[in-house]
Amino acid sequence: MSVIDEIKERLDIVDVISSYVPLKKAGRNYKALCPFHSEKTPSFVVFPDTQSWHCFGACNTGGDVFTFIMRRENMEFSEALRLLAERAGVSLEPRREGEEAAGKLIERLRAINSLAAEYFHHLLLNSPEGARARDYLSKRDISNETCKTFQLGYAQDEWQALGHYLTNKGYSWSDLLEAGLVLERKEGGYYDRFRGRLIFPIRDVRGYVVGFGARALDNTQPKYLNSPQTPLFDKSSILYGIDQAKDAIREQGFVVIVEGYMDVLMAHQYGRRNVVASMGTALTEKQVRVIKKLTKKLVLALDADAAGDQATLRGLEVAQEALDRRAVPVPTWRGLIRYEDQLDAEIRVVSLPTGKDPDEVLKENVAQWDALVAQALPVVEYYLQTIVSKFDLESPKDKVAAAREVLPIIKEIGSPVERAHYLQKLARMLRVDERMLQQEMESKKVAPRRLGTAAERYGRLSAQPGLTFGLEQYVLLLLLKRPELLDSMNALLVGLGLEPLSSADLTEVEKRALFELITRHIMQHQGIDMNALLQEAGALCDVLEDVLGLMEEIAFLSDEQADLDAAQCALRLRELRLLRRNEELRYLQEDAQAQGDAEAARRWAQKVNELTAQLVRLQKEKAARSSLRIVRQESP
Repeated sequence: MSVIDEIKERLDIVDVISSYVPLKKAGRNYKALCPFHSEKTPSFVVFPDTQSWHCFGACNTGGDVFTFIMRRENMEFSEALRLLAERAGVSLEPRREGEEAAGKLIERLRAINSLAAEYFHHLLLNSPEGARARDYLSKRDISNETCKTFQLGYAQDEWQALGHYLTNKGYSWSDLLEAGLVLERKEGGYYDRFRGRLIFPIRDVRGYVVGFGARALDNTQPKYLNSPQTPLFDKSSILYGIDQAKDAIREQGFVVIVEGYMDVLMAHQYGRRNVVASMGTALTEKQVRVIKKLTKKLVLALDADAAGDQATLRGLEVAQEALDRRAVPVPTWRGLIRYEDQLDAEIRVVSLPTGKDPDEVLKENVAQWDALVAQALPVVEYYLQTIVSKFDLESPKDKVAAAREVLPIIKEIGSPVERAHYLQKLARMLRVDERMLQQEMESKKVAPRRLGTAAERYGRLSAQPGLTFGLEQYVLLLLLKRPELLDSMNALLVGLGLEPLSSADLTEVEKRALFELITRHIMQHQGIDMNALLQEAGALCDVLEDVLGLMEEIAFLSDEQADLDAAQCALRLRELRLLRRNEELRYLQEDAQAQGDAEAARRWAQKVNELTAQLVRLQKEKAARSSLRIVRQESP
């Protein structure tokens, strides 16, 4: 993972921008008056789903968290990188040797896992051996549609079935070992890790298959077997079903966290798509970090047994530590104001019927499930019930111990009225004077209960048969090879009534910054002075050198071919930008309609129509040039 990806993973754009501009929730998104120009009607929108922002007013620009900081703080890319890295707690050490190789390894492992998931899924649906897994799923009332949605699979009960399949596809046994799909024999050779089991592909929030869970279909132990730790798979940072649940979590404003695969499958099958599994018995800080980008309201629905209670308590502690906090003004009895550090989130706990898992409740009575979730206990209520029940309240010593467990939790409550309510309740449970508990809570001995320390994937564009580059990377290559192509690309877009190419047409922050550097350099020097460009690159030097390292691969490119490719690149980049913007506008239009704001809905609809007209002109030109390109390539 690159430094930039790590920063983006740790920081939520909503949190970052809200520290500069007061944001107001508007459907699934957030709005504000644009910080970059004067306006009376909010046109600045933050999109949590895509971790992006856009001003639909006078600025008509947008980007990600990096571009916001660069513009808001008037910073260069390197300065914004340092600021956000410090905020995210990410070290900006120089690149280590082998980082590029590590990136290629990640891509290779993703491809292997994806192929393995397809293989397992095919066996489940079509193979005679898969009948036992199909029978098991049928008995558990899992539908065919759910099987396909989650790409469930079956691993044959053979020693090297998957290994032979993948090695025949060109991957090495060492690749499969790195992916965690095979084990190495002491005497030499390899064998499949998963055999004769029902397979659950595990995906990250972006939808990449990062590992697998496997359930035994007989008495084989362990009942559940997961992928080992790999460069892709870290059990402590993954939530099963997060890729399918993220949109519903955003829309409904909260997430329900369960324990097992089957709980997630059954919930989604019954339309409760904001449900994910914690891949174990307790939440981890890394999992909470993923969740808090989607919502600040968590509902825990872990198994109703002693182990489940302990897991819930551990999960609550972790969540309280990992979720964000805010300074809240609190009046004192002297009439003064003090500021308390309080949790900026809501956590609730579902009390499941004894002996029943979430999937059993859902199958028996989905209305009961909805009621249980709706009636989930506030975290303080759950602590009162669970912690106090551990003590003998007839014993003075246990009363003191119970109070010391619960008072730090009550102290964190933001509302003075709510805090007083729970203080009274605890006093009644312990049968002690409420004033004594109040004094104990306000003493320095009681600290708030905290534990520990706190892409869109583009299509590919081929320059020549056998050569494939990322679209944005190829544009940079073309500009470095033929700087004059910048004028021709801009002339093409302007001729269609569109604005010239800009960094806003690119999505990867490093490539955006490099595009700005190269285009600024071309205009200043009327071409490319490579030595001067490398000196100007600064923090982008590594990125620039990576691109320059590919120049030899397009050395053969003729001027005519470069002209054709540059035109197609300009049209494709702008098409993708307009499609992104169109999707955002439709979200805003739908939100306005749902809120009954007819004027806003009309305004967004008008912008959709304007943008659609631009898309039509662009796509006609793109289609015409594609036809011309085919004719030229087929000519002798």
